[in-house]
Amino acid sequence: MLVKRLLLAAISLAVGFGLTVLITMLIGTSPAEYGPIYTFFTALSLAIVCGIWLDKFMGTNLLPK
Repeated sequence: MLVKRLLLAAISLAVGFGLTVLITMLIGTSPAEYGPIYTFFTALSLAIVCGIWLDKFMGTNLLPK
């Protein structure tokens, strides 16, 4: 179960950061111009959303029912 949870965290953080880079490129800026603090919190927010979905489909039961 621990391996599934660590995998969930790694996947969700990677997806969150990837989506943040994609979004910043689509609006015509870079993550450096967007700002490191904004980049961090945007990636974290998207990672949490991704993690909630992955929790359901991977069956890690991190969130209460």
